[in-house]
Amino acid sequence: MILQKDNHFLLSSKDTSLLIHVNEVKKVSLEYLGKRIDSLDYIDGVIRSYPYLQGSEILYDKEKTGYSLNQAKLLFSTLGKGDFFSPSCLLKSDSLSVFDFCFDHAEIKTPETLASLPCPDGGEEELVITLKEKEKNIFVDLCFTTYQDENVISCFQRVRNEEKEALIVNKLASLQIPLINEGYELYSTYGCWSGELSVQHEKVTRGKKVMESLCGWSSARHNPFFFLKSENATFDEGHVIGFNLMYSGNFENSVEMDAFENIRVQVSLSPFSFEKKLEEHECFITPVALFSNSQKGVNKMSQDFHSFINRHIIPKEFRGKDRPIAYNNWEATNFDFNQGKINSLIKKASELGIELFVLDDGWFGERNDDTKGLGDWNVNEKKLPKGLKGLAESAKKHGMQFGIWMEPEMVNPNSNLYQNHPDWVIQDSVHTLSEGRNQLVLNLAKKEVQDFVVESVCSVLESADISYLKWDCNRAISDFKNEDGTFFFSYIEGLYSALRRIRERHPNVLMENCASGGNRFDLGMLSFFPQSWQSDDTDSYQRTMIQEGGSLGYPLSTLSNHVACKVSKTRLRNTSLDTKFDVACFGVLGYELDLDDLSKLEMKIIKSQIELYKKYRSVFQWGTFSQSNLLENKEKQVQVEKDGVFLIGKYQTLQSASPKEKHL
Repeated sequence: MILQKDNHFLLSSKDTSLLIHVNEVKKVSLEYLGKRIDSLDYIDGVIRSYPYLQGSEILYDKEKTGYSLNQAKLLFSTLGKGDFFSPSCLLKSDSLSVFDFCFDHAEIKTPETLASLPCPDGGEEELVITLKEKEKNIFVDLCFTTYQDENVISCFQRVRNEEKEALIVNKLASLQIPLINEGYELYSTYGCWSGELSVQHEKVTRGKKVMESLCGWSSARHNPFFFLKSENATFDEGHVIGFNLMYSGNFENSVEMDAFENIRVQVSLSPFSFEKKLEEHECFITPVALFSNSQKGVNKMSQDFHSFINRHIIPKEFRGKDRPIAYNNWEATNFDFNQGKINSLIKKASELGIELFVLDDGWFGERNDDTKGLGDWNVNEKKLPKGLKGLAESAKKHGMQFGIWMEPEMVNPNSNLYQNHPDWVIQDSVHTLSEGRNQLVLNLAKKEVQDFVVESVCSVLESADISYLKWDCNRAISDFKNEDGTFFFSYIEGLYSALRRIRERHPNVLMENCASGGNRFDLGMLSFFPQSWQSDDTDSYQRTMIQEGGSLGYPLSTLSNHVACKVSKTRLRNTSLDTKFDVACFGVLGYELDLDDLSKLEMKIIKSQIELYKKYRSVFQWGTFSQSNLLENKEKQVQVEKDGVFLIGKYQTLQSASPKEKHL
C-alpha cells in the first residue's frame, strides 16, 4: 500500500511502514520506519525539526537556521553541500564536482520490470520519487515497490542525464536507509571455499563497516545479505532489519555511524573499478535491493525473506514444487569412471529410492583431470560409448530422472575452444594470464561468447532426456581490461542474458547454482536457479554452520545439502550417516558417496532416511523455519513447521565431561 498526502508518502508492507517526507528545502528524508500504520492523518508528530546545528556542521540553507544535510535522514546523498557521511551517489562531469539534488515530482504506478537485471515479480505498487539537480538537467529516480501480503520492500535507483555534457557515474547505491542507533548489532556472513556463510556479529560503533566482494562475483567472502539487531532483540522478540541485494557481481554494503549515533545503511553495487559514462538522454539503473523490518526478532525477519524469495524470486515453474532427492557421482568417482561404473551407481541409487541421478565433471572432451577439456562440450565416447542418451535411458529404466554437470563460463587453455578462440577469455592483453584450477574465464561481456554458452548448454540439454543441470563456476575473475569502465557489471549483465535465454528454451529443467561451492549464492542467481549448492564441504559439523548462515536469509527450498561418505574429504572427520542426514535434511536432500562401498546395513540406513524424507519432504523444503540461537555455544536447535507438523533438529558439536541438563 502506498499513500500520498501533500509532501508525505507512506509505504506499507504487511507489518511495516515507511514515512517519506519532502521538507521545505525539497530534500527527501525517511522520518519513520517501524510498525505498520494505515493513515497519514496524524503523522506530524514524527516529522523531525532542526532548530540548531550540531557542532560545526554546514548550514544548507540560511533560511533554515538549523538544517544540515549531515543531520538529515536522507534517502539519497551526495558530497559537497555539508553531508559528510559516505555518499550514496558519486557523479562527475567536466563542469561539476558538486551535485545538489532536490525533489522534483513523484508518481505512484504499476511496478516496472528491469530490462537487463533480475527483479522480483508480483509487486503491488511502485513509488517513484524523482530528484533533479538544482542547476542541471540531471535526474535521479528513487523507485520503491511494495508487495501485497509480504513484509519486504524493494528499491532501485536510476540516474538520467538530460544535459549535452557527458556525466560520469562512479557510484549509485540501490538503497540508503537512515536509522537512529538502538544499540544495534550487525550480523553478516563471511567465508572461503569449504567454509562459506560463517556468521559473525559485532556491535555497531562509530565509523564505517563495509562488507564487499571485489572478485567479480557476489562471493563467499561476504554474502550480500546482512541484518541489524537492536540491543535487546532475540531470535523471537525485538527489532531486526534485514537487507539484501539482488545481484551476482561485485557489491559494497555498509553500515556507518557518526558521533551522534546517526546510522546510514547502504546496499550498493561496488564502486570498485566502476565508471559509467552517460551521454545525453542515457540512464543507468542499479540492481534491486530488498529490506524487511521485523518487530518479532531474527526468526520473523528470516521467515519474511524466506516467504518473499519463494513467492517472488525463484523461477515460477518451481514455486512450491517439491525438489527431487538427487545422487551425485563426484565423491564416488571424481574423473575416473566409465559407462559400467555409472550404470552400477544408477542401479544402486534406484534401489535406495533416489529420484535423480546427476553425472558430474569428467564426461566431456579430453576431461580426465582438471587440466584440459573444459569448454569442449562433446561427450567423451571412450568413457561413455552410449553417450548421455544411454545414461538417461538407464536412469529412466530404473525410475529416475537424469541430470548433468557443466561449467559453461570457464575454459581450460588445453582445450579446442581456447585454441580456436583465445580472444574469448578475459584478458588485459599485457600480462601473462593467471590461472585458477587450471582454467580461465570466458568473457561474457561479449555477445558471441554469450551465444556460445547458450548454444553449448542447450545442445547438451537437448541431446538426451535431461531434467536437471548443475551450473558450476570454479574461479574468480582476474586480468580484466576495463575499457569502458563497467567491465564487471557488463559481465554480470551478459551472464544474466545467457541464463535468461537458456531458461526461456528450457523452463522446466531444474537448474542448481554452484560456484566452487557457495561462492556466488545470491538473489540474482536464485532468480534463475531454484536451488543452490551451499558448499563442497559435506562434513556435518561444518555444514551445520554453513546452513545456519544460509538459512538466516534464504529459504530451505534453495539450500542443497548432501549426505556424503562417513570420513569427510575436506575435514577428515568421521561422522555417522545418521548425523549427516540429521543435518542435511533441513533443505533439499541429496547423496554423494560411493554406493558400491556401502555395507548392507549402511544401504538399509540410507533407504530408511530417504523414506523419512519423502514422508516429510514438503515440510523440510517449504515449512516455516526457526532457529533458537547461533552455534557459538556448541549447541544448536532448529525447527520447521508446515500444516501442523513440526520437525526439530537438536545438535551438539562437542561433548563435555560434565554436561548440563538439556531442554527441548
